Amino acid sequence: MPKRSILLLVLVAVIAVGLLVVAGCAPKQPRNLLFIVVDTLRADRLGCYGAGRDTSPSIDGLAAESVRFQRAYATAPWTRPSIASMLTGLYPSSHGARSVEQLLPDSVATLAGMLKAEGFTTAGVISHGVISRKAGFARGFDVFEESEALGHEHISTAGVTRQATEQLEALAGEGQPFFLFVHYFDPHYRWNRYAGAGFAADRAGRLDGSQSIWEIRGMRQDLSDAELGFIRDLYDEEIRRTDAGIGQLLETLRSLGLDSETLVVFTADHGEEFMDHGWIGHTRTLYEELVRVPLLIRTPSGTPAEVKQPVSLVSLVPTVLELLCGPGMEEEFLFQGPSLVPLLGGEHEIADDPGIFIEVEFEQPESYAAEKTAHKKAILEGRHKLIRDETTGELELYDLEADPGEQENLARLRPVIRDRLLGRLEERAAALEADAAVPGLLELDEKELEQLRGLGYIED
Repeated sequence: MPKRSILLLVLVAVIAVGLLVVAGCAPKQPRNLLFIVVDTLRADRLGCYGAGRDTSPSIDGLAAESVRFQRAYATAPWTRPSIASMLTGLYPSSHGARSVEQLLPDSVATLAGMLKAEGFTTAGVISHGVISRKAGFARGFDVFEESEALGHEHISTAGVTRQATEQLEALAGEGQPFFLFVHYFDPHYRWNRYAGAGFAADRAGRLDGSQSIWEIRGMRQDLSDAELGFIRDLYDEEIRRTDAGIGQLLETLRSLGLDSETLVVFTADHGEEFMDHGWIGHTRTLYEELVRVPLLIRTPSGTPAEVKQPVSLVSLVPTVLELLCGPGMEEEFLFQGPSLVPLLGGEHEIADDPGIFIEVEFEQPESYAAEKTAHKKAILEGRHKLIRDETTGELELYDLEADPGEQENLARLRPVIRDRLLGRLEERAAALEADAAVPGLLELDEKELEQLRGLGYIED
């Protein structure tokens, strides 16, 4: 071979190696990540999870191309600790962002920072103030849009979709691997009408859609079936509104030619209770309606499937890092959940599965009602879930196969299962607390406190 040709091949090889160094991760598919989170979205209100009405045609279309996890669990029943777990691979006890006055500490590595270090361009679009820049969630993002985080009265789907679409177009133009995090808010209270759905009547009994969350909670002991159905209908309309925005975003991904090289993750931070256990809203309990969430993972070359093994959203960071960058990073960051990649490949279970741990440490600001706090932990293994109230010591044990609505407490009837799960719960809780980061504290101004009141998070 002529020397000139040899030199040319060497030069090409050097350039290729240089590109690999810049990109960080190995050249493999997928090369990008679109991570969509819908706030306050119950899994059972989506068509792909068995809803009885057409609430989610776009999400259902994504599900038809994805691995759908039938039993995915948030790490907490409200936004800040749950999304912090999705972005760190740590449980709330360890990452520290557990209350309205605690922010995500600088000492905790985030997915955006990890991928940025590997050569990814990173962008985030959010619509809830509890995951703001001020709360520590912008760390690692090159771009962090939070102008749609305007509280419960604001309808944000159109704005979030527009900003996310703009980011996709910009990222496509750069030609670098990217991570785009998109957070939709509208299923969260306030439930605003969406003419594109038409599920809700004009009114039902005392309700016409104008009532505050506090007024609705004040009526909860005597809400009629029609009134409760009306609230659910408004909620379903918000889901349909959000689904339309997600459909536009996914269509943009396709039109830009990015869908064939982009990993798509779709999930929710928590659900919502509509009197399933005597409450309207979230933040206070660890029942299925709040912590069981949708999870879809679509890889460009993957085969659609359903996974029945319970999984935790704490596993998302190690999963996407393995898919994007290959195995090995979990050794550096010591994630607290296993990668779900084996389940994506068709395996039926993960070896040495530690079970599902869920917790809530919801405390109100100092000047508010101290008794309106929640300190609970739960562990789920197979068909059984144990919940312990950390304040009272009360135990609840449920057989989720026989009693999916968690109406029959078996703690006294099945002491062997109760004590075994209690031992596991105490062991997990102690290990997580031992690894706990020291959270920083937020100083909330009156506007932020008023937003939290309006959302039903804090009360006098």
